[in-house]
Amino acid sequence: MVTILDVSRKAGVSTATVSRVLNHPDMVDEKTRDLVHVASEQLGYRPNRIARDLARRSSQTIGVVVNNFASPYYGVMLDGVDEALVASGWNVIAETSRETAAGEFRAIQSLMDRQCDAIVVHANSLDDAALAELFRKNPKLVLMNRLLEPFQSRCVYLDNELGGRLAARHLIASGHVDIATIAGPETFHEVRSRLKGFAGALGEAGLALPDSRIVRADFSLAGGRRALADLIERQSGVTAVFAHNDEMAVGAIEAAYQMGLSVPDDLSVIGFDDMTIASLSRPALTTIGQPLRAIGTACGRLAHALSREADTSEIRRVFDAELIERETVSEPRH
Repeated sequence: MVTILDVSRKAGVSTATVSRVLNHPDMVDEKTRDLVHVASEQLGYRPNRIARDLARRSSQTIGVVVNNFASPYYGVMLDGVDEALVASGWNVIAETSRETAAGEFRAIQSLMDRQCDAIVVHANSLDDAALAELFRKNPKLVLMNRLLEPFQSRCVYLDNELGGRLAARHLIASGHVDIATIAGPETFHEVRSRLKGFAGALGEAGLALPDSRIVRADFSLAGGRRALADLIERQSGVTAVFAHNDEMAVGAIEAAYQMGLSVPDDLSVIGFDDMTIASLSRPALTTIGQPLRAIGTACGRLAHALSREADTSEIRRVFDAELIERETVSEPRH
C-alpha cells in the first residue's frame, strides 16, 4: 500500500509538505504542488479520506433525507442540492425515510453518524414538535420544502397555500362552480397548505368545498384513477378537479376517459408540480408549477454556508408557485 511517506520520497519533499498539498494547497507554491501531484499519480496514491477529514475537522459532505428515491419529485430537488455543492468539491450522501416518522428520524441520525457537515431534511411524517426538538439540538439542519416557523431561517420552501389559491382562482375564472379536489394524505404538510389555500379561494368566491368533494389518494397514477372514479360516483355534477400532484391528475384524466368523459369538455383537470409527465400527457396538463431544482439548490447553498458558519442572508428561502396553462382546463360545457 502506497503511503504519504512514499509520495514524499518520490517528490523529494517532506511528508508535511505532501500533507499541505493535499489538505491546504493554497499554502504551497505551484511548482511543489505539481511535484506532489505527479508523484501521487505515478505511485497510484489515494489519500485516506477518514484521516484527511479528521485533520480538516470536516467531511466536506452534506447529507440529504428524502421520502423515497423512486419519485422524480425528490430526484429533482436532490439534484439541485448536488448542483449547489459540486463547484466547491463537496459531496452529497442521501438516505430515504420510506415516508415514516421513524424512518425520518433514523435517516437523520444515520447521516449524523457519518459526520456530515450539515443535513438537508425533507420531512413529512415527523410532527412540528419532534422536528423542532431535532432542530434545537442540531444547528446545521436545513428543512427542505416545509416551513417550521421557530426555525424559519433554516427552511427553504414553496408557498403551497398560494399554489392552492392559484388553482382555485383559475378554475373559477374559467366559469366552474362545481369543483372538487383529489388531495394527498392528510399527514403531509403541503397537502394541508394546498387544501387551505384552495378552500379559502373558493370561499372568497362564495363557493363551498364540502367533505364529499375532497377525495384522498397517495400521489400515484393509480391513486388518481381510483379517486376520480369514487368522486364521479358520488358527485356526478362535478365539472372541475384540482389534483395535488401531476401523477394523480394524469391518473384522473385516464379514469375520466374510461368513464366516457372528455377532458376538458366534460371535466377540467389541474395538477400540481409541473413534472415532465404534465407536458407529455394528452391533452397536456394545466398545473401549478414549483421550482423544485431551485429549491434544492437553495437548500444545498444554505447547508454549505451553515457548515462553514458563513453569511446566509443572500440565500432565498421562500419560492412562489406559478400557474402553467396548457390544455386540460376550459369553460364547463353546461
